[in-house]
Amino acid sequence: MAYFPFMVDIKGMHCLVVGGGRIALHKVKILQDFDVYIKLVAQEICQELKAFEGELLHFEERTFRDDDVEGMDFVIAATNQEALNYHVSDLCRHSRIPINAVDMKEACSFIFPAMVRNQDLLIAISSGGQSPAAVSYVKDKIQRSVPEYYGEMIETLGGYRDLILEHVDDSAKRKRLFYELLEYGDSHGGNIPEQLVRQMVQKR
Repeated sequence: MAYFPFMVDIKGMHCLVVGGGRIALHKVKILQDFDVYIKLVAQEICQELKAFEGELLHFEERTFRDDDVEGMDFVIAATNQEALNYHVSDLCRHSRIPINAVDMKEACSFIFPAMVRNQDLLIAISSGGQSPAAVSYVKDKIQRSVPEYYGEMIETLGGYRDLILEHVDDSAKRKRLFYELLEYGDSHGGNIPEQLVRQMVQKR
């Protein structure tokens, strides 16, 4: 069954990662761009992971304790010990803490989608845990089809949002105007000049 794609602002949230190997490293790399406070607990932590330690990432090289999940906004079980991952999952489910147990779909309450990201443009891809290969295939196709300038173009258009909302009252007209500006930007390498925006707003 497909997963519902919540898009959540996780900046400033607290995440527990249980595990210190390459699986944990992969998850930390994903989260580091979203300003999450990460507490990582593992008996052994690989050197590649230790290189990420800083203000947003704190390590405790020891055995996992049940109370490690307390106060966490979400948890990732990323060890190579299936029994431990299930145990962490059970603790989190009991406390209603979102849990991702890597490569153990039945122990997850949320999953990590594959992502295509360009600045604030983010496209998430999931197969509901059915086929990682299919997700990778679709991700590659999307990456090849989305121009590099889209992220900058969307940021530029966002800068004109208040101007358009202030001068165009009708929601249908606003939607059409945004589409026209995106079409222009798409045919001009992402460039949407302010003068053009003001001219088009006046015509509304």
